[in-house]
Amino acid sequence: MTDVYRFQRVLVLLLVVGICSAADAGLIHRYSFNDNTANDSVGNVNGTLKGSAKIVDGKLVLDNGDKTCDDAGLSYLEFNGSVLPAKGTSVSLVIWITAKENPQFARILDIGDKADADGQAFIYLTCRHEDDQSRAAITATDTGSKTYISGPRLDDGKPHMAAIVIDGTAKQLHLFVDGKESATAEDLGDNTLDQVRPVHNWIGKSGFDADTGLSASIDEFRVYDNPLTADEVAAINKAGPDELPATQPSK
Repeated sequence: MTDVYRFQRVLVLLLVVGICSAADAGLIHRYSFNDNTANDSVGNVNGTLKGSAKIVDGKLVLDNGDKTCDDAGLSYLEFNGSVLPAKGTSVSLVIWITAKENPQFARILDIGDKADADGQAFIYLTCRHEDDQSRAAITATDTGSKTYISGPRLDDGKPHMAAIVIDGTAKQLHLFVDGKESATAEDLGDNTLDQVRPVHNWIGKSGFDADTGLSASIDEFRVYDNPLTADEVAAINKAGPDELPATQPSK
């Protein structure tokens, strides 16, 4: 075996290792539902089905009708711990959803705390808010102090990918829908990731008791511990659920 051939083999091996490492860089939780469970295939924060929530054909299915979030029979997914990074100031939450028209304020994601019947210190994503647009929000305290950003409705019966990006370095909140940024990023102000209290971590349930539960199917949910760039979000959207782009975000 010549020295040139040895070098070529080593170079190929390094390239393969580099691509595989890049494919997982930054990804800390992944829920594909393809094994008929809500288990985390990357980390160790598994999900538990609540109410009549079920997994059908590799998708989480929630059907809540008009049930509000204080209903003991509500269907949702509860994670057994925080899905947010243990350290750091940034996070990206990526979810694939298909939903017909939902009541206003129905939560796709709700990560935070509560005070009596109201959410506190949270991150959320809704299909549509009172402006008939989707909304991503973060607050260090109550809803009146939140930073939020709007995008296209997500409950039109079509499959969508939504990505919330909280960039702690730039101190900005981004929302992407179907690979495109929905609006100009909003400044976080005091509503930074370290101020969120992830006491509950839910898909389909709101920290506000009066809100209606989500009715939708969820194809996949991922959490990255870094702020995805616009190009990275576009690549993830192009690859779709169940697949990781050849080159994933690096830390």
